[in-house]
Amino acid sequence: MPHCVIEIANQLSSSVTPDQLLRCVFDAHVKSGLFDTDHIKVRCTGYDHHISGTGSDRFIHATSHIKAGRNAEQKQQLSNMIVQGLIDLGITSASMSAQVVDLAPSYVTFTD
Repeated sequence: MPHCVIEIANQLSSSVTPDQLLRCVFDAHVKSGLFDTDHIKVRCTGYDHHISGTGSDRFIHATSHIKAGRNAEQKQQLSNMIVQGLIDLGITSASMSAQVVDLAPSYVTFTD
């Protein structure tokens, strides 16, 4: 845990690579000190088709799904670290956001 999903407008593909995004968000989770490094999972998906209000159509959004137990301050700090890491990549003219969401108690995992 956590499972982090990065969503990106494919219009940003000339500004940042998936590997850069994955490493950036993974590193933010490690630096937070909230998770065992071996349990952090990050994946990225791009969108060709989307509408983003009347503003820029260039966006990156990261959602970290975590087990309950972290307080609001820890979750806010992780969101801030993710967004700051994205800013530090030097991407311009894009909306960058992050959120941390508690998994439902019904979450089940299996590793073979």
